[in-house]
Amino acid sequence: MVQELEIKTQFSTEIITDPHKILDHLHLGISIPILPEFHKYILGAFEAYQAKAIFLKETINSEIFGTKTDEVLGLTLIYDDGKDTLFFGFFGVFDHDKNKISTLLDALVSYAKDYDYNYIRGPVNIPAVIYGWGFMVPGSNKKLFIGCPVNPPVYQETFLERGFYVKFEEDRYDVIVVKMNPHTLKRRDGNLRYDFSDYEYRNPKRDETEEVIEDYIRLHIEYMPPSAQISPQNRYNAESHFDFIHTFGTESHMWMVYYKSTNEMVACGYIIPNPFSKDKRGRVDSASFHDWVVHPDHRRAGLAMFMYGETSLLVYKEGLRWGSWPVGAENTANAGAAEKMGGKRDRRHLILEQEL
Repeated sequence: MVQELEIKTQFSTEIITDPHKILDHLHLGISIPILPEFHKYILGAFEAYQAKAIFLKETINSEIFGTKTDEVLGLTLIYDDGKDTLFFGFFGVFDHDKNKISTLLDALVSYAKDYDYNYIRGPVNIPAVIYGWGFMVPGSNKKLFIGCPVNPPVYQETFLERGFYVKFEEDRYDVIVVKMNPHTLKRRDGNLRYDFSDYEYRNPKRDETEEVIEDYIRLHIEYMPPSAQISPQNRYNAESHFDFIHTFGTESHMWMVYYKSTNEMVACGYIIPNPFSKDKRGRVDSASFHDWVVHPDHRRAGLAMFMYGETSLLVYKEGLRWGSWPVGAENTANAGAAEKMGGKRDRRHLILEQEL
């Protein structure tokens, strides 16, 4: 007869600053795998943002494991951008129990008040190039995909009950890669639709990162809409994007457009390769069609079509066949463009915020 041991538990929280200890438990807060090849990006993001974590722990009185007992039940990452907002990410508990979620949320709010933050916002899971942002709404596609965390609705329900509100909604459209030559598009009268002779399309190589990164960052900070800047700006974001794309994708996954007369970067963008899906030849066959920005002085010149067309011809040859197109829920123009390309909305994520 096996004698049952009496096990008593009690919840507590603890602030953790050791990045490797946080990394060891990060899987509790995200559905996307914490692969060894992702560790350098994660640890780099922790350092860039000086991130900490709040651990939800369970004090266990047990004779089974003794001092080797893993007491961590859940966690949330916390960091800021040097201003008045506390960002959180990787918010999760192992069994999605509402009482545990509430206890961890209490600790998050208490921390924000103790350090005089005016707002709490998240989840933004750094590096977002891999782990994305937001709580997923019910009915969304749960298939593993880069930057698309999955969670049961109890998380956002608990946050909303506690006074958080929806700051931003992001939809995703499932799309196929349609090859399109932008130089042969014609109007109804048979004439060419666009003249791109004043512009040059380039795909930067890995060793050209330092030459282009400042202009790339400037375009994003100055000309992307507020909804695209929901997460804090940091040079590491751009550096990790460049490195991740060149490591898991190809040079074709990132592009810049230059105005020939001034050699100024006037547009740029990237797609994030989805390393969780490959074709029979071992090539990444899908990506997040993530980012397009055009300088205001060069809009209405067809540069979005120029970038998409040139990129589509390259990536199709490399095996890319489908992807996910993120669109701010309020951006009806981009949503319409995604639908015209045959896209089907299949995911929505919520960024939540609370004013303290």
